[in-house]
Amino acid sequence: MTPWLEDNHVSTVPHPGMMPEELDGSGNEDDDVDFALQLVSLAQENLCIDPDRVFATGGSNGGMFSWELGQNEASADTFRAIAPIIGLPHRAHLDAPAKDGGMPVLVITGARDRTVPPGDWEDPNYTTTTDGDQYYYSGATAITRVWAEANGCDATVPAASVDVLPDLDCRSYCGGDGDLPPVLDCRADMGHVYQFGWTWPLILDFFDQQT
Repeated sequence: MTPWLEDNHVSTVPHPGMMPEELDGSGNEDDDVDFALQLVSLAQENLCIDPDRVFATGGSNGGMFSWELGQNEASADTFRAIAPIIGLPHRAHLDAPAKDGGMPVLVITGARDRTVPPGDWEDPNYTTTTDGDQYYYSGATAITRVWAEANGCDATVPAASVDVLPDLDCRSYCGGDGDLPPVLDCRADMGHVYQFGWTWPLILDFFDQQT
């Protein structure tokens, strides 16, 4: 298992020989959740890890799976927070986190994304792909309202603007002691791309504040 170090963060890349043998992340939700939990267990066995500060992030389908890790009772208690990039739950998965007291989430989407569109601000309706396929997703406003309420925030009022980065529109239904509230919806002027140059540092900053 190879650790990537960045300041005080360790991102683990499992060596193929250390991957769980019984599961392969094949797309079955239960199997994939078990697979992710086995990866966490392997990391804890081979690295010095604070079990209270384990986080999940992913992009596109991986972002959708990040939501599943927070919504699934089998995995929610393992993760402190999630940060999906250009990935929203499918229409039938508008569920709160399966963790007492809620779970922090940083949602990063592209305002021009035709593959997983976030929808309009304060529009709770589902969204639909316009890139040739036809998939239905929970809009960014709808899912962040549900998660904000689970975190004890008032989602009956419009989300307030949060100054995070230039040219990045971030809003939240939650306050917070740090610079970044526990449920934060950020939408960039981009399509279905990751833009790790700024998304990755932002995710690490967000995770740092969720103590």
